[in-house]
Amino acid sequence: MERITLGRMQNPVRGFLHGSAAVASIVGTAFLVFHAWGNVAHVVGAIIFGVSLVGLYTVSALFHSVPWRERTRYWMQRVDHSMIFVLVAGTTTPIAIAALDGGARIAVLAAVWGIAAAGIVIKLVAKRSLTWLSVTLQLLMGWSAAVWLPALFDQFGWTGVWPVLAGGALYTLGVIVYATQRPLLAPRIFSAHELWHTMVVTASSFHFVAVWQVL
Repeated sequence: MERITLGRMQNPVRGFLHGSAAVASIVGTAFLVFHAWGNVAHVVGAIIFGVSLVGLYTVSALFHSVPWRERTRYWMQRVDHSMIFVLVAGTTTPIAIAALDGGARIAVLAAVWGIAAAGIVIKLVAKRSLTWLSVTLQLLMGWSAAVWLPALFDQFGWTGVWPVLAGGALYTLGVIVYATQRPLLAPRIFSAHELWHTMVVTASSFHFVAVWQVL
């Protein structure tokens, strides 16, 4: 079934959704940095989180909106998928900075960014997509939160924990939707892939709330 397009945009829903999210992320990052102002570590965490949000949504909006030539589209898709690793690590960074200190903080950040770097290399270099490995690494990064959630709860209670859990649950459910490409919904306009993108935006919004609460 042929999808409905808008002008030269092949995926208008995805393009507009992530384009809007990119703009909202720029504004949100500015407010977040102002909110964290006065604590250098918190400001750095806010900037890293904000850059990861803006980067992912900007790349995704461009990938899904512009009618790229086949070769360029191939590489844009790889960069788009690589940005998921950046976002997961970027989201973990300010929370780990706020909840942990000393060696525990260094260990968590080194592990998360190390896995992110490995995932990015796999996405950009591997001749095959290795989707199963990428998804496994992303879920491993995301649910490594189990390591620092107790410390987060000790400092901030459910106020800091519930948006982390809500976002993580949505991301995980979204992976299932993405992997199965179900439900089909309205295949020509808004199908499983659009639902996946919507869940990603919603999950990152929950995580924005979490970062705001702890910085």
